[in-house]
Amino acid sequence: MTSFKFNFSGVSDGSQNKDDEEIEWFGSEEIVPNNQMKDLKDLVTQAKMFICGDVEIGHVLISNMLTFMKDSGVKNALDLAEKEHSDLITGKYEGGLKIWECTYDLVEYLEENIETIAFKNKKVLDLGCGAGILGIYALLKGALVTFQDYNKEIIEYSTIPNVLLNLEEEQIDQETKNSKFYSGDWASFDQLLEESEKFDIILTSETLYNIKNYDKLIALFQHRLKNDGEIFIAAKTYYFGVGGGTRQFETAIKDTSLKSEVIWKTSNGIQREILKIKKS
Repeated sequence: MTSFKFNFSGVSDGSQNKDDEEIEWFGSEEIVPNNQMKDLKDLVTQAKMFICGDVEIGHVLISNMLTFMKDSGVKNALDLAEKEHSDLITGKYEGGLKIWECTYDLVEYLEENIETIAFKNKKVLDLGCGAGILGIYALLKGALVTFQDYNKEIIEYSTIPNVLLNLEEEQIDQETKNSKFYSGDWASFDQLLEESEKFDIILTSETLYNIKNYDKLIALFQHRLKNDGEIFIAAKTYYFGVGGGTRQFETAIKDTSLKSEVIWKTSNGIQREILKIKKS
């Protein structure tokens, strides 16, 4: 098995061409599903299944999405990422088209512990949602879900179509009203939400790879988690070439109001873990 390594800039040691201060992060905006999105039949005619044990969630093919996104900024970023043999381009594309392996870990854990993790009528945030697998899982369990991803096009051409794909036709209007969709940077997203907006459960996968984003992530967790809420983070212990990972994140929250515990980890191969975080 090859090492998991993010290469943001094409530089072999994982360094970036720009300092974080020079990166123009995308501002956050709410994206409301409209009739045009609901009628994207061509986009959902061919779908794949995300299968994890007994859980099956449909998602549209990447090739179909790229056809719709051909003139978009994220398509240009994807082309650049491919040229630089990278999964991400910092500040332009944050890997939203790929279903990362830690998503399987978290879905499996949630399904095995479904009797103790109640989703029905709970407010759930799928942070860095990409295809929206975690949020769709919660939605199908009766949760009220907010989906967030960095790129607007990912929300429009991946997340929303995937939500629609997994609903019965008579459910679509009601469930899309109960769900919310946002794009943009975490700090901007945090500022955009109403002050009173809090979540019972926050789900996130493979979002600990960039240490420079930890302050934004921690602030969002502190502001948006209910006092009795829970955060579930699925991530690798260490991201080669970047330096982030679960140990580094636990160190980062050490002197905050957030307390973490490792509730699951792999026994072999690339080390992956699930952290549960609560307010102290």
